[in-house]
Amino acid sequence: MELERQVFAIEVTRIILPEITKIIEDYNKDPRVGLSTYLDFMKRVKIYLEKIAMDLRDPREIGIISPRLLRDPFSTKLITEEIPFEEEVAYVSGYLKAILELVYCRASGLEVDQFSRPQNLTSEKLSQNINSFQDIFNYLKYIRDEINEIKTSEQIRVFIEDNPNFLESQINFLQTEIIIDPIQFKVKDTNLQLEIPSNGRKTGVPFTARLIAYYRAQEMNNESPLIIDPFAERLAGDLQSYLQKHRHQSKSDYTIVRPYFIEKKLLTHWCNTIRESQIVLLGAGLDTRAYRFKPLLINKHTIFEVDFETVNRYKEEILQEEEPLCHMVRISADISMVNNLMSKLREAGFLSNIPTFWILEGLVYYLEKDLIISLLNEMAKISGEESKLFVDVCVPMLAMMEFGPFARHFLWGIKKQDVPSFFDSVGWNVSCSFVDDNDMGRDVGQRGMIFVLGYRKKVNRVE
Repeated sequence: MELERQVFAIEVTRIILPEITKIIEDYNKDPRVGLSTYLDFMKRVKIYLEKIAMDLRDPREIGIISPRLLRDPFSTKLITEEIPFEEEVAYVSGYLKAILELVYCRASGLEVDQFSRPQNLTSEKLSQNINSFQDIFNYLKYIRDEINEIKTSEQIRVFIEDNPNFLESQINFLQTEIIIDPIQFKVKDTNLQLEIPSNGRKTGVPFTARLIAYYRAQEMNNESPLIIDPFAERLAGDLQSYLQKHRHQSKSDYTIVRPYFIEKKLLTHWCNTIRESQIVLLGAGLDTRAYRFKPLLINKHTIFEVDFETVNRYKEEILQEEEPLCHMVRISADISMVNNLMSKLREAGFLSNIPTFWILEGLVYYLEKDLIISLLNEMAKISGEESKLFVDVCVPMLAMMEFGPFARHFLWGIKKQDVPSFFDSVGWNVSCSFVDDNDMGRDVGQRGMIFVLGYRKKVNRVE
């Protein structure tokens, strides 16, 4: 049975490679023609992709391409809304890459989240006139070569020769059988309390927090590390079971570039120039700035780390022998309970008469939009003069795509041109830029994430 699935993926790959080539060629000639070719392609291959994806051991764990991707691969937003061309290209190219990785993994007998992106296939530095289709051609060549190599293996070759009408029979089967509806596998874990074993016990710490700590630990092995975190390895804990299963999974440098930007571009200047301040980390996770960020020694600063009690308890246990560089307060709170959160901040010593730097790092797209609106409004009300804000947000298409260990949980996104007005409506004057413009030469994706920096507007605040 497994051999049949593998051959089916090989045969599907043989058909779709030239079709994807045509999509890119049409896009380069005329974007509207390219989009039409893409939509037609997706309608025709969707049934094949559903079969390949649903054959996976656990459809909920599809990492590169998710059931929702298969359910709505030709979003009406592309047709009915005027979206920036770079977002459309990133959206379409993201699907094409996901499809190539999906069929390649099944043809290779790998789980879909085990795709290892070869080092020579990293995206080139993107310009303002983004053309992210260029590396699709590299994918095509790589996967075509790999598929050809797989087809030459004796067992596969004999099967294909003995079953010349295999794909046709499978198509007829698919057209007569009921395909499992991928919607039933949709998983949106809004609290992200995904437990993974550590030293024989479960921690209750969100999986994403520990994975980010692991990435920080690995960054120290880089010849020119952007972040040096001597505590990250301890906080990440034992992830061997996960890493073994996902040993081929490609990693974006976004979770490294983001803290680098915050620390080097924002907090260093803040600590050097503000004589007394508060720094509030909402959804602090396993952040370690209070212990390693040396500018905190300059002037007088208080860090408030806000997260669930299980996270704080775990962190305190691991770092109990370490001394923070400044006054540090941990607050155990559910951020979704905004009024309770604000009360707990005040009870912990938060002051409205000194500047506050609010850092919502990797947070807002995991929570409902209405909740974020309420949270930002309350933050503005209790903030003193000169208070600042950092937030990262994602574009709508990324929130829709739902693949990977992080984006699969994103609830909403916002267009870059709408960012200033959105934050203005909740009490903040902001500017924003795509993360690509601050990528330090690292792979941070393609116009999917946005850094937002701003100041509190003059409003009536609560003392």
